[in-house]
Amino acid sequence: MIVSPMSHESLESAAPVSNAFEPSIRTEWRALLILALWFVAVAMAIGVHRNIPVIDDWTYAWSVERLIHDGRIEVLDWSAVYPLAHSLWGAAWSLVFGFSFATLRLSTLALSLVATWALYLILRELEARPRVALLGALTVAVNPVVLLLSSSFMTDVPFVASTLLALLCYTRAMRRSQIRWAWWGGAWACLAFLDRQVAIVTPLAALPLLMPSSRNEPKRSTVLLALGGTWATMLVSSLVMMSLVKPTGEMLKLVDRLQDLLTIPVARYLRSNLYVLSTIAFYALPALLAMATVRRLWRRPALFVVTLSLAAIMLGLAGEIPVPLRPGNTWTLVEVGGSRGLVNGQPPPSERTTIEIVLRGVGLLAFGLALMSLTWPERQSGRARTGSAWQQASRWLLDAAKTIAMTPRMPLVIYLIAYLLIANVLWFYNDRYLIVLLPVVVALALGGRQHGGEVPRLAWIAIAIFAMVGVVGTRDALRFNQSVRDNWQALVDSGVRPSDIDAGYAWNGWWLYAHPENLSEGLTVQDVPWITSQRHPTYILSTAALAGYDVAREVAWTDDAPWPGPDRLLVLKRRAPH
Repeated sequence: MIVSPMSHESLESAAPVSNAFEPSIRTEWRALLILALWFVAVAMAIGVHRNIPVIDDWTYAWSVERLIHDGRIEVLDWSAVYPLAHSLWGAAWSLVFGFSFATLRLSTLALSLVATWALYLILRELEARPRVALLGALTVAVNPVVLLLSSSFMTDVPFVASTLLALLCYTRAMRRSQIRWAWWGGAWACLAFLDRQVAIVTPLAALPLLMPSSRNEPKRSTVLLALGGTWATMLVSSLVMMSLVKPTGEMLKLVDRLQDLLTIPVARYLRSNLYVLSTIAFYALPALLAMATVRRLWRRPALFVVTLSLAAIMLGLAGEIPVPLRPGNTWTLVEVGGSRGLVNGQPPPSERTTIEIVLRGVGLLAFGLALMSLTWPERQSGRARTGSAWQQASRWLLDAAKTIAMTPRMPLVIYLIAYLLIANVLWFYNDRYLIVLLPVVVALALGGRQHGGEVPRLAWIAIAIFAMVGVVGTRDALRFNQSVRDNWQALVDSGVRPSDIDAGYAWNGWWLYAHPENLSEGLTVQDVPWITSQRHPTYILSTAALAGYDVAREVAWTDDAPWPGPDRLLVLKRRAPH
């Protein structure tokens, strides 16, 4: 459900922005209702009822299953985090509706709604107009990666929701000069820590409160107390978690990775950051297009200079202007979710086409706009701009440094920098590990009292395109995984042992690695195809024919859109030796 810009007249009149205005659910219920209706429509369109795992969510579903059945907190050795809050949330839903991947998927969709609500309130706290704030929230709500992750039981969305609630509180503490919001921000940061331990950096967003600019600002001692209490709680929580569950193999791998931190060339780090930041900026495209119009950036020479400089840096470091939807991401030109790449067979090729050339240009523009978002909009009309384009760009950089230092957006900037640092330390360069930065970029782009024109139709068109791709791509991912399960089940019903079937990463992980009791006698968790071994069982589910195997059955479905594809799955049987 995409709401046209013309339908928001009531939003503008119902919730005006002023210095004294304090946005809340009570005053913003119309926009929050629109977001809720969007997620209801998503749940109906994607087939939320499918009882199948997606990507890694079987890892965390196992913890919920153990908590319900045994009453114990357990974590699979495959997990790189202690998902305590995630497990408790899933268990609460499962106790009410019964344990299934469909129930867990609904629980994540609910948290995705909370995340977009939090972003909307952050934008309103930063004095964005209701229509602008709604577009910003929808930029995240319709993003294909967000929709795919919202339709799984991965830890990404719960982590984003808790983080945004923490940032909302820190932003309120900064704007309203009330220390109680710093304590609330710490509480939500601790909850995010219980989802993913990288949330250790979240309280850094409160550091601007240590730089009082007026008598009304909280005392430094009270801010330090709030920060100390937050980090102390995180420390105690980590000790308790480690006493309950020993560190997993994946956690130890992350620690071992730190040994190579200083051995990797700086140029490689810079290239990796160019790629991931280009991707995140592209994901924020609808909000950035709106920002460019509202702030009247299209005719500013600084935008041209920044974009041209970025292109030169990209070509110098990476040898190309990156494609935002590159292979290995959650959202690619081929599909959303990478489901076909998680079973045997060659995934469909991504050829260099006209759309790829367009995406490079759009990604470059989005990156340039994202950098321009660091300026505070209210300062832009302070004095006339004179001089060459390069001089104006230099002034823009100085303005960005000066004006952002003590604005309510400073917690967002601090968090952006802190998370990027820890992502580089841990080599978190996949787009889903950095999806938490998408709402931060959106808030930086659209936050601030805007004196410009209306939100452009181009931004709403981008919202509609992203929404269509997100719904179609997520529905396809669930439909493909459902086909994998159905064909696996047909083989099992015919008498084939589960350990004699390679059904790909997600289903092997859930049925054989997480439940080793389903393995045949003599096999262990070290013999699970795709997960721990390269064993070739009798039957393989694949997207293409494989050497040494005959096609026993080909399954195709026609109830989905032409993209993504192909909509077929092969059931292969190992060829008998002559």
